[in-house]
Amino acid sequence: MNHGVQLSGNAEDVLSQVDSLIERLEYDSAKDESRAKLFEFLSWVWWYPEVLKVGRHTREICERITQAVDDFQEGKSTYLLIQVPFRHGKSDIVSRALPPYFLGRTKNDDVNVLMTAYGGGLSEGFSKDCKRIIRSDEYQELYPGLLPAKGKDNISEWSVGESTGSLNFVGLGGTAVGKGAHLLVIDDYCKNRAEARSRTIRNKVWDAFSVDLMSRLANRHIVIITATPWHVDDLAGRLTKLMAEEPDFPRFEVVKFPAGGVDGPYLFPELYPESWYRMQYASQGKLAAANLDCNPTIEGGNRFSVDDIVVHDDLSKFPAGRYVRVWDLASSSKDRSGDDPDYTVGTLGLAVKKETGNEFWIKDVVYCQEEAPKRDKLIIDTMKKDGQHVPIGIEGFGSQKDTYNNLKALIAGRRIVKKLTPPGDKEEKASVMEAPMEYGNFHILKAPWNTEFVKWFSEFPDGNHDDFVDSAALVWYMSYGKGTGSAAIMR
Repeated sequence: MNHGVQLSGNAEDVLSQVDSLIERLEYDSAKDESRAKLFEFLSWVWWYPEVLKVGRHTREICERITQAVDDFQEGKSTYLLIQVPFRHGKSDIVSRALPPYFLGRTKNDDVNVLMTAYGGGLSEGFSKDCKRIIRSDEYQELYPGLLPAKGKDNISEWSVGESTGSLNFVGLGGTAVGKGAHLLVIDDYCKNRAEARSRTIRNKVWDAFSVDLMSRLANRHIVIITATPWHVDDLAGRLTKLMAEEPDFPRFEVVKFPAGGVDGPYLFPELYPESWYRMQYASQGKLAAANLDCNPTIEGGNRFSVDDIVVHDDLSKFPAGRYVRVWDLASSSKDRSGDDPDYTVGTLGLAVKKETGNEFWIKDVVYCQEEAPKRDKLIIDTMKKDGQHVPIGIEGFGSQKDTYNNLKALIAGRRIVKKLTPPGDKEEKASVMEAPMEYGNFHILKAPWNTEFVKWFSEFPDGNHDDFVDSAALVWYMSYGKGTGSAAIMR
């Protein structure tokens, strides 16, 4: 490289000129490296006043993304699932440094970048950070004149230079405007533990990803999902499952960095001392597996004391009383579709109010994962087996309302049918069973269904299914709740 330097003067002057030339060569080399490699770019444009702390995961994540951008420029697509504990710098790399780096590397390609997170506010915060980096003196040294374009420079959508491409920053599930994503980044798809425990929220996240975002991809692209995994059935969990089941689904490479500390040092000693990790493991408790080790597990036994369920070999100790058969229905087509649809569960039991403690007595549980005709047949066959003296309760609100009406008509004249509308969400509804189970007042008859029954109780509310729990709770509301209506008199 010719820098136009001519050495002249005495020996001391020549040495000084040589030193200056070496410094200039090293500087130019560092600039070239910063344009080419994400880690060097991150170091060059580092925007915080604190010194950049670098862990082994920092370098490895940057190296893998650099390779993805190299492959992109060769016409290859890449899918990465990056899992790192909280506060370990994943967003600084993937959501702040990567978009400006990608724009610099592809400045002549008119690329589209789509950034999303659980909320629009978080996503727009990344937008501000990206602009700040691009406008910095350090970035302009690497890519002079590559700035947000005038006239198209709002917080959620902007472009750079003369590019016809765009950058869009939206909340997950928001409107993904633009042409097609060459770079798609999903950072923190779940806000907190409460949302992760909601199957409804998990379904919305999955739909936003699989239907909305994946349909935006250009013919060559990079997809990066980065998050601390919260739940076995969250976006990362479903991706892993689908890759095993569907050969045509993209192969996401899992880049995982557990906090460690069992057989070696903790992940990021350059930033956090051992005492910080120990404190976090102690305070996180059961959630440490997810939030620190990136390996979420079902929080077994966190709600019900399943070890205190009393199992009876026969009915000799079961009290006399008005046993009822209650049904939690997988009623809508969505409930009954997919690889692991909801269950229809019918529980035969008795709830007893006592001053010394309420009791549950469960004689029988039947269940299926079937479409309406087979499901209805199970209900009719069970009704015949139970006999005319056993009234029937069916949860009847939302998507189950029409199913209740259909079944009411189907068995009209043969049984009492009570529509049950228990209060609150699934956890509030299930709360009537907590004390009886904890104090040994929850009784079941020994039978083949026991294993599944106890499993779903042990995993509630974080398991994939809560149908067994819902159905058992309905025994109480059939006897003491405010159900309405009846199909016919019992005869």
